[in-house]
Amino acid sequence: MSEQAETSAAPAAPDETARYAPLLATGERVLLVRRRHWFTFVNAARWFLLVFGAAIIVEIINGSVPNGGVSGHVSDGLTWIFVAGLLVALAGLGWEYLAWQRERYLVTTRRVIEAGGVINKWSHDTSLEMINDMEVEHPLFGRIFGYGDIDLLTASEAGTNKLTFLPDADGFKKTLLDAKYQHQVEVESGGRAAVAAPAAAPVADDRMTAQELDEAVSRLADMRDRGMLTAEEFEAKKHELLDRL
Repeated sequence: MSEQAETSAAPAAPDETARYAPLLATGERVLLVRRRHWFTFVNAARWFLLVFGAAIIVEIINGSVPNGGVSGHVSDGLTWIFVAGLLVALAGLGWEYLAWQRERYLVTTRRVIEAGGVINKWSHDTSLEMINDMEVEHPLFGRIFGYGDIDLLTASEAGTNKLTFLPDADGFKKTLLDAKYQHQVEVESGGRAAVAAPAAAPVADDRMTAQELDEAVSRLADMRDRGMLTAEEFEAKKHELLDRL
């Protein structure tokens, strides 16, 4: 009874597939959605933060300038500088915040997708089958604030696709590796079905040449080495193929 209560209390991971349906192909599912670390916003908005700080300093200086005579004109000029700097800083900070809020990294059953955009929407994707290797980097600030970068080494002309400011970069990489492996299994399962189907329903002329048998057994051995077949399944399929020689 207690095990049933614990199972029902554990929340299921939300399925984001419907939410991001416009980015997906038919049958594609979303496995993980990750917003970039809040340090992304700080890094992108650093110049606007400096402008904001400078505006505050100008206002502090303006507080010590007399309002009468020539000093009054100086005070008016400082006020305009403060107002302009404050408006520019707030507008820039607001824009960068919206950009950070809307940007996402997605791992699907087929791709890695980077999507975002405040007014004009954009997306970049990398096919799982094109990814040859991954490198995770934890820079100094990343170790302090809890983010990392991942380099996707691909077979495309670009060569490397960099995913930056990822919270729990190691967890993201694990999900990506699992998705790539599962995708590879699904692709290669077509070959497994092609070998298994004739053995399941043999026909009168279902004979094989020695060369065809050798190729089929080699494919089965490869599946066994990849963990797609157990040793017992491999031996059973091999005997079925030998009967067709």
